[in-house]
Amino acid sequence: LLVTGGTLAAADGFQPIFDGKSLKGWKVIPAAKRGHWSVRKGILKGQTDGKGSDLMLEGELGDFELKLEYRLRTNGNSGIHVRGLLGVSKTHTVTGYHADFGHVGIGPKVLGAWDFHGYPRGDCLTTRGVEVTIQEDGKKVFSDIVKNALEPSHVNKRGWNRVHVIVKGHVMEFTINGKLCSRVIDEEKKKRIDKGLIGLQLHGGPPMTIEFRKILLKRSR
Repeated sequence: LLVTGGTLAAADGFQPIFDGKSLKGWKVIPAAKRGHWSVRKGILKGQTDGKGSDLMLEGELGDFELKLEYRLRTNGNSGIHVRGLLGVSKTHTVTGYHADFGHVGIGPKVLGAWDFHGYPRGDCLTTRGVEVTIQEDGKKVFSDIVKNALEPSHVNKRGWNRVHVIVKGHVMEFTINGKLCSRVIDEEKKKRIDKGLIGLQLHGGPPMTIEFRKILLKRSR
């Protein structure tokens, strides 16, 4: 077992990617918003001034699993960038898939949803509790998740919540506190992204504060 910065990595392949002491291995975008992010006693804190920013892990990934815990100290909108690309879109800093979460009550298009930033793909790929298959021609087919689906009552409003993101091939899903949020099956080869960056988002808008800890990654490719 390996213990680093308050995180525990076991023989299941997960390794800590946040050392609990610094932003080593991560990059703030835009750099001018470096003050949004700080570290204290094993906790990564993101606090906005009304403008958004992103904290991106160095190095591209294809398939992976990511585990972390988050705690919203205020209302807000955050999430995890998946296979993100930089410098591609004129409308978004990070282009790509986005596992979305925010405060309890923010609605199913944020808490537990999948977005796609940058390309004209409808932004919200699917809402909480729904699986979407994006067919090769771009048509979306939706089906409700009926087993173990996330409800707002499963989320701790101001306490810690466990997130598990699983990305394998063209299938992406994530859970909060063991409950399945939503799933994307992307068969549209012309527009899907097979490899990119992962990162944490602070959404623009009203000032917000969120904390992260126990950030673990299992790399597949």
